[in-house]
Amino acid sequence: MKRLSIVLGMIAIALLASCSNEEFVDTIDSDSEIDSKLNPYAVLVKRIVATTNSGASVSTDDYVYSGSKLTRVNSSDGRHVIYKYTGNLITQRDYYTSNVLSSKELFEYNENNQLINYRRVNASNAVTYRAVFSYNSDGTVSVNGYRGDVVSQSAQLVNRKVFFTNGKVTRMEAYRTVNGSTVTETHNYTYDTKNSPYNGILGFDKLAYYDVALNGNRNNVTTIATTGVSAANSVNDVIQYTYNSGNYPISASRGSVVFQYTY
Repeated sequence: MKRLSIVLGMIAIALLASCSNEEFVDTIDSDSEIDSKLNPYAVLVKRIVATTNSGASVSTDDYVYSGSKLTRVNSSDGRHVIYKYTGNLITQRDYYTSNVLSSKELFEYNENNQLINYRRVNASNAVTYRAVFSYNSDGTVSVNGYRGDVVSQSAQLVNRKVFFTNGKVTRMEAYRTVNGSTVTETHNYTYDTKNSPYNGILGFDKLAYYDVALNGNRNNVTTIATTGVSAANSVNDVIQYTYNSGNYPISASRGSVVFQYTY
């Protein structure tokens, strides 16, 4: 889940499919009238188009809402994601390919609305990955991830610490064992002072560090400095944006990929 999804998370959350909006309407809360009053003036991203500089590859993701709750994302590649809420918190994401459920993500929170458990399960509900989030006294968050089955998840895959500055993720350290020794892979992030396209989506701020996509941060990632276990993992990435009059990105570019946003 490294650099492209690390950067902008731009298509990390939009895996998604071109299906009619009439399908899966039962996933939208019945109290949609109440939902529509949540964040009524929120700016909501409606479409993200990713294009290579050569124009050889194009992906379009369309975002569908109930009020300021994201209910689904449809992708031009035949996939889609369904979002489910409990109250104002995102508690489940269902991933479909050609209308067939392929996997689910389940999110659990504590009494302070902080993410504490994450599970990824396959279509048969067998757990394939579980992450536990611990909130440390120094303001960091420790993330421990495990692979397993529905009975036990004990093979550790992830040992990570997340650091914050002014509420934004500014560094992630991943601790790995290489040839019997512990090494650290570090991602350092800087941001602009503008609005993230995902600011208006209810519940996204609680998921800023569940993976490495950083969609939940209120500003946009502008640089990523990565140092790792090999020279190949030491990279400096730069992301450039253009903005509208409301200080939301209307385009962004990183390397050979250009993203365009519609609100």
